[in-house]
Amino acid sequence: MYSNAINLLAILILISSFILIANKRQNAYISTFRFQSLLLALVSLLVSVRSMLSNKKFDEVIIIFCLIVLFKVVIIPIVLKRTSKKVEYTVEKDFFINIPVSMLICCGLVVLCWHVIYSIEGINNSDTRNYLIYSMSVVMLGLFFMISRKKAIGQIVGFLVIENGMFLAAMLTTEGMPMFVELGLFFDLLTAVLIMGIFVFKINDTFDSIDINKLKNLKG
Repeated sequence: MYSNAINLLAILILISSFILIANKRQNAYISTFRFQSLLLALVSLLVSVRSMLSNKKFDEVIIIFCLIVLFKVVIIPIVLKRTSKKVEYTVEKDFFINIPVSMLICCGLVVLCWHVIYSIEGINNSDTRNYLIYSMSVVMLGLFFMISRKKAIGQIVGFLVIENGMFLAAMLTTEGMPMFVELGLFFDLLTAVLIMGIFVFKINDTFDSIDINKLKNLKG
């Protein structure tokens, strides 16, 4: 039962990445990231419950569930929405790659991840193989989202989605990382978001826009 539930949540996380690619508004980016992070929190909750039931003792992964909810579902989306309100806000029509083509490319990336993971020898557990496919696909889609958007907010959300995919891989394939490593990752992530938020303000103040294409004006 737990494996089926975790597998379903991992698939939904991957689907949320496709939804993100199809979004055109900055607030939709943030809402989709929040939804994806909530699904990731549920995965960590299921992993911790399964571990506690099997080991009959407290599992520290439950703390990670609380941290994901606190940082990724509450704090970071609030910071991003406040940042978005203070800078230029428009419907993003100037993609580097349009939405239909982007969706086809993303499907190709998922197929590529499936092919690469299945070609790796030594992975005998089918669940582990599937988890790696889902998580690596999320990483690739997050990276593609970063390079296919011109607005700085999209760059930040893409970075966060990449981190979600990596965290999903670590959570499902290792049954949780050491607590100190996870805490370090969360604080590094929060620091990175704050720094990127400052850069967004600087870009907006300098160019009256958060279109990263305008950084070309800095060329001598």
